[in-house]
Amino acid sequence: MGRVKCRDAVIDRENEIRKAKHAYRTGLEPSIRAAASTYGIPYGTLRDRLRGAQPRGAAHEKEQLLTPEEEKSIVRFCETLDDLGHPLQGKMVKAFAMSLLPSHRRRQLGKHWMTRFLNRHPAITTKFSQRLDRQRANANDPAILKDFFRKVYHFSIYINFQLILVTVAWKTCQKAQCTTRKHIQYG
Repeated sequence: MGRVKCRDAVIDRENEIRKAKHAYRTGLEPSIRAAASTYGIPYGTLRDRLRGAQPRGAAHEKEQLLTPEEEKSIVRFCETLDDLGHPLQGKMVKAFAMSLLPSHRRRQLGKHWMTRFLNRHPAITTKFSQRLDRQRANANDPAILKDFFRKVYHFSIYINFQLILVTVAWKTCQKAQCTTRKHIQYG
């Protein structure tokens, strides 16, 4: 699974573009160039957005294999799995996405599909990594560690005691066999 982008930066940039568009249309800024420099946006980006260009994610929505409704069902699937306590796996989510595609649209999902899907739905990205965090939290709990080493200690004492019993039994058996052999030889 590839690297997931920080969604906050994208949202902040879109907010700045929205503010710059509003400032230009209401007359707070005299020109597109002035509005772009005030809000820290490239001039070409603001010019194109004022002409009707859409953000990259919205512009390429028609090129996606899954519809927004199908992606929402995948998100619900992931949230249900997480609520049940099952760790999310990329191949499982990808297989579920493939099962949603009708046969006439079915083709292999790209190798970066999962990364882009997680970029579109940032609420799920944390669910992919929470399982490790919970396991680490349990592994760092002093009570659990003390209990584990207490059990190991008691088990080692039990094993040592069993070894002593076996050794004593073996030695007594050896002595018993030696005395019976002497009686048989010299008997």
